[in-house]
Amino acid sequence: MKCNVEDWISEELNGDLKARAERLIECSPWFSMLLRDASPEELAALFQPSSSSYLPDAAWLASFRTDNLGACMQHLRTCKRRAARHWIWWEFGLQAELEPVLISITGVAAALLDQAVTMARALLESRFGQPECASFCVIGLGKLGGGELNLGSDVDLMFIWDGQGSTHGGRQSLPAQEYMQRLARMVVRLVDEFDEHGQAWPVDMRLRPGGASAALCPGMDAAVEFYQGYGQTWERAMLIKARPVAGDLELGRRFVKSLQPFIYRRYLDYTTVAALEAMKRRIDEHAGRQSIGEGFDVKRGRGGIREIEFIVQALQLLHAGRQPQLRRHGTLQAIQVLQDAGVLPPDDASQLAGSYRFWRHIEHAIQARRGEHTHRLPADYERLIGRLTCIDRLHEKMQEHAAAVEELFHRYLQPREKRPAAKNSWLGGHPPLPTGLRSEDERRYRQALERMDRALSRGLLPERSREQVERFLDHAMGEWLQDANGVQAIESFAELIHAIAGRATWIDLMAMHEGARRWLIGVLSASRYVSEQIVRDPSWLEWPLVVERGADDLRSICSALESIPADGDVEDALSEIGRWVGRGRLHTALCIDAHSIEPVEVGVWLAELADAATRAALRLALRSCGLAEDFPFVALAMGKHGSREMGLGSDLDMVFVLFDGQGTGRSELQLAQRVGRRMIQYLTSPAPFGAGYAFDARLRPSGNAGVLVTTLSRFREYQMNEAQLWEHQALCRSRPVAGPEQIRNRVAGVVDELLALPRSAEQVARGVKEMRLKMRQHLAKHAKDVVNLKHDAGGLIDIEFLAQCARLLWVREGRSVAEILSALPSDAPAVWQQDAGLLVRTYVEYLHMDQILRVELGTSVGALPVDARADVWKSLERHAVDIQGPGMLADRMSWVSASFERLLAAIEKR
Repeated sequence: MKCNVEDWISEELNGDLKARAERLIECSPWFSMLLRDASPEELAALFQPSSSSYLPDAAWLASFRTDNLGACMQHLRTCKRRAARHWIWWEFGLQAELEPVLISITGVAAALLDQAVTMARALLESRFGQPECASFCVIGLGKLGGGELNLGSDVDLMFIWDGQGSTHGGRQSLPAQEYMQRLARMVVRLVDEFDEHGQAWPVDMRLRPGGASAALCPGMDAAVEFYQGYGQTWERAMLIKARPVAGDLELGRRFVKSLQPFIYRRYLDYTTVAALEAMKRRIDEHAGRQSIGEGFDVKRGRGGIREIEFIVQALQLLHAGRQPQLRRHGTLQAIQVLQDAGVLPPDDASQLAGSYRFWRHIEHAIQARRGEHTHRLPADYERLIGRLTCIDRLHEKMQEHAAAVEELFHRYLQPREKRPAAKNSWLGGHPPLPTGLRSEDERRYRQALERMDRALSRGLLPERSREQVERFLDHAMGEWLQDANGVQAIESFAELIHAIAGRATWIDLMAMHEGARRWLIGVLSASRYVSEQIVRDPSWLEWPLVVERGADDLRSICSALESIPADGDVEDALSEIGRWVGRGRLHTALCIDAHSIEPVEVGVWLAELADAATRAALRLALRSCGLAEDFPFVALAMGKHGSREMGLGSDLDMVFVLFDGQGTGRSELQLAQRVGRRMIQYLTSPAPFGAGYAFDARLRPSGNAGVLVTTLSRFREYQMNEAQLWEHQALCRSRPVAGPEQIRNRVAGVVDELLALPRSAEQVARGVKEMRLKMRQHLAKHAKDVVNLKHDAGGLIDIEFLAQCARLLWVREGRSVAEILSALPSDAPAVWQQDAGLLVRTYVEYLHMDQILRVELGTSVGALPVDARADVWKSLERHAVDIQGPGMLADRMSWVSASFERLLAAIEKR
């Protein structure tokens, strides 16, 4: 039952509460209008003091079911009007805090949209029935998605659907796609259309994929494909706030999750700031840049709401790809996490949050007066808005906030100075190459430039991309033309341009960011290995600019691998594993190139990286098989992984062992086989689907003919009774790296037991010599023009076999060549002790040569030319390795081969 509001207030309220109500009715004609159809009970519930007042939420809305369109529309509009009374009373009657109002408005809007979806289905059901295998979701954008709707906001929406089939149960059947378009139109009509009861909420659908001309309700896959293929920077900023609000929320969450790689780049996107600044400049041109006064737009004007939002969104786009904790929908929440992460200094964060609250309060006051969807200050605003907000010196405070925000906006989104055009035209067929180049080098330079020219012509932004590449080449060519690896550098750069020609972001980064440019120019000539990684994954372009080289960084990489949760999304976890393993390898390669790491440390670093990746893969595999982390499964690293002598090209040699204690049966072994297969899948799949290692399980008992996972008792039995000498040699390098600590210790104990078995020194020496002879016959080059430094006589394998021989006979600890040969006991033959030092130094030098060649030229020591003029020898000379030239290498290999024969002969003579 309606009543006279003024009479009710006069009779039922008194004191401060009465004065507040009368002031608000006088200041807000809209509030007065909203009260006209209120019942006494509704007025009594509304006009409460701060201690007992409340704001409506989703649970406050009454359920409503009918198939009458008019009744549905009336219900939605009535709910909105009733809720609006509470919002205005809370904020301007009680002068209570802002955030609860924003949350309440957003919550009610989402609940009404959900009711509208239910109503729309019911209204369409009698004619079309319902789809059996399709779902529909409303995605909230803008302030609805951010949880910060204002009193006069429209709701920015996007509809998506997923599924197949057609409708059933109605008079007419429709394909699911057509039904979803009708459902979307009905939802918009229910919420947006004006009738005698007004409008529930203005709806804006222009932000959907493809804009106003596109389908009202696209399929999920089509929407994702649109953004990945055609999405612009403004759409990335817009989608930061995307959030499912009505319908099938799980579908919405899957959709939003699938957009995360588009929104948040894992690299520092240096064109984002410029793009957002350009967007703001266009808004300024439309809204004007007037100073504070009548008609000033508190949303779009200088120092207003939009500039705060642009600062926050720009920082999120730049940093949230690498720091997921920064991915927040709401502006105030985002400011807080940006401060917590150190992206925003506390003073700047405090200023932005304070100004945001101030301007949103002013915005609400403007809209609360007449219920208008406007952001402009009215005439006599100091009196009208000042009375509603109870803010003294209103104009002065507006000026203070606007000036502070504008200063921060220009600091964080400063327009870039116009950059000069390139001095030379390197593309287009007539590059200014100097005279005097070798004809072969000139040919390769021209081919590389022509390849870039063709790639850029096929790009999405060919002219702009061409200008940026020309600018980069102006800086690079002067250095490359003077560099011995200049041809390699420009060919690598051409490969990179071919890979990213349509990606203006990457090309802008290379041309405009001085740090990225300097680093890339140097690394393309210095390291073929790093160049290949960048071509394969251009996101590596930026990380060396913000990562300090050193062991601490590798530890942080391993720590990141150890902290990857096993209970989250498997694909996300595998992507993280691939990313961190790739980062660790690249970090190691850069340190090799910079001579900031010793050759022995390289193997240790890469083994620690592989250990962490193996443990992460095991956690995921156990989780995917439904097993606890204490399942008694151990990964036993073999080969260079086990001995911590890995190189950039090393694979993972591994044996999987299941502890067969009490209660272990066939089912546990079958589960272990599944875990082993999953681990291999996770470790070998290329990034972003896994760690990208090559894997070798042939060292397990019985080799490829054996089961993938063996029990510890069977492992011990096989090694005791069936294994050949070379298999015990392999055990010299073994190391348990993953699995429960107690079980790892048991496996290590069995290995120690096996290595400590009494052996005939003569038989060991003879067996090592025979196995080495077989390997030379099958794996050595036997060529006059190249040397295989791994398998040829006097190579790496000779020294490794000598170390393994010593480990089986005399040395009780150690796995690497250096550890074993440096720990020979006094009762070892004298000749062994005489040669051990030079053998260790030679082995380390061989490793250093392999590391340099892999990093700089992308090759290995498996085929070293005997021609001293070859590029590999020039490269090794630049890096000042001890073995200079093929002649010195031949002498050293001859000495190692003679030492191999001499040391084994010394054992046989004993």
